[in-house]
Amino acid sequence: MCAAIAGYTGTVDGVCGEVKGWEVTVTTEMLEVTDFCSSGWKEFIEGLQGATGSLTSTERYSGGATVTLANSAGGVSISGSVFFNEKTVGNEVDGIMEYAQSFTFTGEVTIA
Repeated sequence: MCAAIAGYTGTVDGVCGEVKGWEVTVTTEMLEVTDFCSSGWKEFIEGLQGATGSLTSTERYSGGATVTLANSAGGVSISGSVFFNEKTVGNEVDGIMEYAQSFTFTGEVTIA
């Protein structure tokens, strides 16, 4: 049985008060190396890695920033430089204005 893990912190340029939720996807390109000796099966090797993510906050971000995200169990921490590339603004009659913002990591992503 797995224990549930809750998101615990999220900061943009060291400020944590505005971040309400986050998600990150890390990907590895798969480079095809199939040849005549592959017996009809595709073969791959790992290529470049990258990461994208999104966060919900009460602050609007633009351009570049440093993002650090972690969970409550201390098991996962993700940090790196990002560029914000998409924003969605939402507001409900009984709530505060929130921004859903997508970002792309540039350079090395530290996952600890």
